[in-house]
Parts: sequence; structure tokens; C-alpha cells
Amino acid sequence: MSSSQLPPLSLTCEVKFPSKDDNPQDHVVRWSGIHVSVPAVVVIPESESDVVAAIVYAKDNSLRVVVAGGGHAPFIPVTAKTLYLDLRRFKSIVLDEGASTVTIGGGVLTGELHTYLLERGFYATLPNSSAVGVVGAVLGVGNGPFNSLHGFMADNVESVRIVTLPKEGAAASHDISHSSTGADERSLFAAVCGAGHGLGVIVSMTLRAYKVADLRLDGGDQVWNRRGVFPAPVIRDAARAFVSLLPLTGPANATLLIARSPPNMPRPGSPIAMLVAAHFGPSAEAEASPAAKILLGEDFAAKAAVSVTEGVPLAKLNASTEPFNAVGGSKILSGTYLHSINEDVIVSLFERFVAFTNERPDLWNTYIAIPTWNTTKSLQLGASPERKDNFHVARDRNVLVLSAVWSKTGGADIESESSTYSAEIQEIAGRDESGPLIGFANNLAFPAKLADYYPADKVDELARVKTQWDPNGLFWSPSMGVE
Repeated sequence: MSSSQLPPLSLTCEVKFPSKDDNPQDHVVRWSGIHVSVPAVVVIPESESDVVAAIVYAKDNSLRVVVAGGGHAPFIPVTAKTLYLDLRRFKSIVLDEGASTVTIGGGVLTGELHTYLLERGFYATLPNSSAVGVVGAVLGVGNGPFNSLHGFMADNVESVRIVTLPKEGAAASHDISHSSTGADERSLFAAVCGAGHGLGVIVSMTLRAYKVADLRLDGGDQVWNRRGVFPAPVIRDAARAFVSLLPLTGPANATLLIARSPPNMPRPGSPIAMLVAAHFGPSAEAEASPAAKILLGEDFAAKAAVSVTEGVPLAKLNASTEPFNAVGGSKILSGTYLHSINEDVIVSLFERFVAFTNERPDLWNTYIAIPTWNTTKSLQLGASPERKDNFHVARDRNVLVLSAVWSKTGGADIESESSTYSAEIQEIAGRDESGPLIGFANNLAFPAKLADYYPADKVDELARVKTQWDPNGLFWSPSMGVE
């Protein structure tokens, strides 16, 4: 049924019935332009009652609901059969200092939450981008700079308010948590924490909040940071330095970024590897750590074209990733958790990246990021009664290989080629991994095979939860493929 054939939807909030000839980007604000067509209906709700009315309308008119927060999920298709539910008005943020929690609306971006909390002396777990929706990050577990301190984002969710549409009965809101009295509600909460795409509309979420003062940072807000930029001829040296850091200890993280030099660096467009490490504590503690022996060593400084040690203000934690937040073009993501990684694999990843992007400026925003963290806290949380059923299934793996293909022009040919390349990157990354590979659910493939991201028992449990809470298949989920 086209937009012109749909019955009216009488709401006080903004409702749009686009023409099939419209530009999809006029109605759908997405980080990536792929898998986006003109939706049948766009609803920008102002209240929970608007959300309920919208999903009932979708059910009555055989539409599939796609919920938008930050718009950073290129694997979620928007089609002519989509009711696009844009939560941009759900921006409330309320800090409870006594309980050390913060409750956010379903449309809050991580940068908005980070700024709000810092102004009040607090912070929360967040991903490595300020433009990502908080809720969307949690749905795929949510990797970020605070993994070593507090676990992943999904480990920090206290409760969720979600609107669902069961088979029997009307659309309804549910407050769910790990301590919900009903087993069904507890199962739904566990699925939301790591496998939450397409289970309902999350209108609010409560997360743990932490005091900045407890980090004991120099100057109150300076995160110790060590950075080295390595040109292509010494990629093996960069790989060796990174591998030497494993496994990380203490409140630290490190990332090896494979990319092409940006315009503001020498020799723009040349392939480089950048190793960045951070320590969330006093600089004296950081420089006495085992990692510092490598990062501050003579060999590191001699091989790196640029090496810098500095304090990064907590407010600018994600400033270096800001250029990657630009909207538009074709972007395809993938990711794989690993127990470890070696020099040869990193060099092979670098060589494949160089071959794919060589003499193709349209692809020079493409990158591979390899973050690592201390798994101690995540493993502790996974063993706790509150978190043991969550869908974070890779707690014992401390390396993540993330690939982002970015074409400014896009098109069917480059999208097909990019998908093939992404699969090759993950294959190279996992070639020495013992046991099955586990994909990163924030970077689902299109279409996705859930068995690539969760073990069989979790796939079965997710199917059971989906059937119970969304028996009509009203909300798009990865198991539904391209529709």
C-alpha cells in the first residue's frame, strides 16, 4: 500500500506521508545512505501515547516499524512498507545523584548525555562517537572507552521502559529490569541488553552514572593519552607495539587505527597506522603501568613518524572521531571479537586495506579500528546474578576488529564490493582464532545471520522472546532480513 492509499493518522505530533518520488534523505536522517527508500509514513512522536497510536496504526495497515534514535545503523532497511518512528523529541535527561543513575529518553545521543553529565560532575559509559544514539548502542552491547572500568554499555543498564504490541491485547508500556517480578519481563530485559533490535520501542532507559572525581584524573578532567602515527613501511613495528600491550591491565584501553592520512596531516591520503592508548587515572599511575614501558619506550618513538603524550579533556574524549560522524554516502560496517591478535594478522589487514583503497580517493574515509581493553570487569559482571543472562556473549575476548567502508558516492556496485571486502576483513581477522567467531552486534551485516553473533542457545532464546513480545513481526529485527 502506497502512502497515498493509506488512511489518515490523526495525531497532534508531526506526521508525514511522503510521495514515492521524494528524496529519502528529506524524511530519513541517516548516517549512511544505503538501504534507505522513501518510507510509507514518518511519525515524530511527542509522547508515549503518540508512540502507542503509531504502532497500532502500523499493525492495522500492515506496515513494519523502524525506530530511529541516532540513525547510525546502516543495516536496518527503510522501505516503502516502513512506518519510520523518529524519536528525536525524546530528549529528556535526568540525573539521580543519590542513586548514581541517569534516565534518558529514547532519542538522546551519546554526546548530549556526556555533556549533560560532565556539567554535573558525572559520566556514563558511551561508544566512541558522540553522534550515536544511547539506546541504539546498548541494543548491540555498546563498546566504548570505559570497557575496562565498567564493562560494556549493556552492563550498565538498570531499567528500560518499552512499548510493545502483544498478539492478545493492546499496545502497552512495560517497565523492565533484571529484578522484574515476572520471568517474561526479565527475559525481555536480558535480550534488550545486547540483542535488542526489533523487540519494541524503548522510550526511556536508566543507566549507571559515575563520579568524575573518582577517576582521580590530573587537573580533574585530563585523561592520559599516548599516540603514535606509523607510516606504511613500519606497519609491522606498529603491529608489534600493539600486540605487546596485550592483555591490557588496569583502567586502560588502546586502539590501533588503520586508515589514510587526513587532509590536515603530512602526505594526505597515504596509508598509516595510528596507535592510541588511554589510561583513566593519574598520569603517574599511567606512566608506571606495564603498557607505558612500550608506549614510552625508545623504539616506539623511533619508529613512529609522530609520537605525542598529552592530557585529553574528558569532554573531548570523542573529538578525534568527529570527522567520521558526517552524514551521507555509503557506509558498511562489520566487527568481530577475538581472544587475541598477532602481528601477521594485523599486517595482512593493513595490506588488504591498502589494496582496497589504493588510488580510490572516494574510499579514503574507510578504516579498520582494533580496540582492546581489560576484560576483568566485564567477566565479573557476566558472572553476577543481575547480568548473567544478558546477551553479551564475548566477555572473555579482549580484541575487536571493526571495519568501516565509506564511499562518498555510493552505488550498487561499490556496495556489493564493500560487502565482499568487509567479509574478507573479518575472515583475515579471525583466521587464527580458536573456536567460533563472534560478530559485533552493533555492526550487523545486511542481511544478518544471528548465528554469526550469538551462540545457538541465545539465538533460540531471542526467537522465543521475539515471538512472545512481537508475535506479529511488527518491529524490524535482524532475523527478518531485508524487509
